[in-house]
Amino acid sequence: MRVVWVSFDDIGRDCLVAAAEAGAEIAAVVTLAGPLDPDRSGQVEFVPVAGELGTELVETDDVNSPQTVAAVAAVRPDAVFVVGWSQLVREELIEVPPLGVFGMHPTLLPKHRGRAPLPWTILSGLARTGVTLFQIVDPTADSGPVLDQIEVPVAADETATSLYEKIRAAHVELIRRCVPALAEGRAERRPQDDRRASSWPRRTPGDGIIDWDVRAAYLYDFVRAQTRPYPGAFTFAGEEKIVVWRATPVALEEHRPAGTVVSRSGAGVVVACGDGALVLLEVEPAGIAEKLEPGAQLG
Repeated sequence: MRVVWVSFDDIGRDCLVAAAEAGAEIAAVVTLAGPLDPDRSGQVEFVPVAGELGTELVETDDVNSPQTVAAVAAVRPDAVFVVGWSQLVREELIEVPPLGVFGMHPTLLPKHRGRAPLPWTILSGLARTGVTLFQIVDPTADSGPVLDQIEVPVAADETATSLYEKIRAAHVELIRRCVPALAEGRAERRPQDDRRASSWPRRTPGDGIIDWDVRAAYLYDFVRAQTRPYPGAFTFAGEEKIVVWRATPVALEEHRPAGTVVSRSGAGVVVACGDGALVLLEVEPAGIAEKLEPGAQLG
């Protein structure tokens, strides 16, 4: 099975390697033109892996451009995989490979289509999620027939960092399972039930600002959902931005205005919330915690 691989991120790169190991012939790799964007979570170089696989590298900012579609068509792929790409695929590209275009989404479709699935998984309090391999049949997001899924448990103290690694492993396992099935013509396609579909909206770095009027228990989730590899939850001390990478909720014996620094200890800085308090265990920039005196106001 000749495959064109479309990706710019590290999970897509790992899946590409898994597809090649599972027997796919990689006809070309389509990726973003360099240099790497430090604000794009997970972006990696594909030049090394394309060289190792001995395949053509197509760099583009638009997977649907006539030039990109022509480059994909020129290598005559049986299938195209889009794993880790921020644009929806349109009809011109969908019509190129005879076996179809396939995407992966880190939820159990048809639930939770859309953007930022890992942060939303934690923010929504899900106890389980997963990864779905599906066929892209039109330009709508995450709606095509499902080939296979893998469930992923979500721990009560899951962070974006730990969930990302679980999701990465599930992606790779799914590719190893499904590439041979597609090549051998035994992959089934199950239509999604749109009546049971739900969607999550896009998140931007600005959505990470901490509202100290919220209960500490929720802010604990809020920090965990947006820690590395994402931009992080953040607040301000005056004009200085503070990114909170790790935190934990604690009870507060005496009511204090939300956002007030209550105390400092070896564990971290204790900040009053709408209910309870949050201990800031890891913050950035380095050394800022030592400057936060009791009584200071964050927000």
